Amino acid sequence: MTYAQPVEIGETTDMKTAKEVAEALWATTPLQQQPLNAERSEVLKKIQKMADDCTSDFFESYIASLDQSAEMREKYDPMLAFYRLSLDHVINAIKTTTVENGTTCIWQLYNMGYIVKTPTTCFGIDINHRWAEKLEPYLDFLCVTHKHQDHYNTALINAMLNAGKPVYSNWIKGGYTSKKNTDYQFNNIKIHVSITDHNNSGLSNFVSVFTFECGDDSGNFTMLHTGDSNFKAAQYTNILPHVNVLIPRYAPNALTENNIIGTGAGQTKPDYVLLSHILELSHESEEESRWSLNSALERASKLNCENSVVPFWGEKLVWKDGKLN
Repeated sequence: MTYAQPVEIGETTDMKTAKEVAEALWATTPLQQQPLNAERSEVLKKIQKMADDCTSDFFESYIASLDQSAEMREKYDPMLAFYRLSLDHVINAIKTTTVENGTTCIWQLYNMGYIVKTPTTCFGIDINHRWAEKLEPYLDFLCVTHKHQDHYNTALINAMLNAGKPVYSNWIKGGYTSKKNTDYQFNNIKIHVSITDHNNSGLSNFVSVFTFECGDDSGNFTMLHTGDSNFKAAQYTNILPHVNVLIPRYAPNALTENNIIGTGAGQTKPDYVLLSHILELSHESEEESRWSLNSALERASKLNCENSVVPFWGEKLVWKDGKLN
């Protein structure tokens, strides 16, 4: 008696579409003044259409599904395929990239999630992805700004803790936890934390704002990540007056991002702004903070930093010779 063998599903049409879009995106750069060039404008339109066709309910059911079911869904929805492809792309890049002395590599993963790799250390902040646990072998430490699920992944946090790696937050048991302004150091990276309010009313002292000084071997790269902070300058008391990169969320209370950009108390003067929290697929609409790419570009154009840009999934930026490339 013979038995039917399971059919291996190869690259579906939706997977091919996602791959073409991803490769087109990664062939452009977010580091361009608006209006964007034709190549980037066109690919962002395609991404927005894919996102519009991927409802929050559909995305949430994918996140909650078993692994085998999730992998099957990725084959038949181009946005899910792109979502998975971006993670695989970033992991492969982290594994294969040797960072030159005096430089720092930055990858945008999803929402407000970023990976930073210097010649000696690799860390993540606000990493949220269905398959985020796969990043653990390549991260030396992890930072989480606050306890909202679009900013962390429980499996990754547990994997980091089980591996004896630091997790910095204001709420995670077993990690380095502080609900007040705090300073840490990992290798030659200095970490400064300011405790701030969330954008949502009632969530006071809820968000840890992280400022990083990455040391000599990184090209003295500095970065500030706000999470979902409410941009009250009076609470930004443990930051640097100048950073190379500022990563703010798209503020629902329009342009309050500018509250922390400048030379006054509680402000920083960034060389670059990487506007984030864009196309958070678990949110239903812009009214629920699912900001479109067009909205992001419009907001970036109004921020008080000439080099305000919108990176997207899987994109890599390199800090070298005092600028991003």
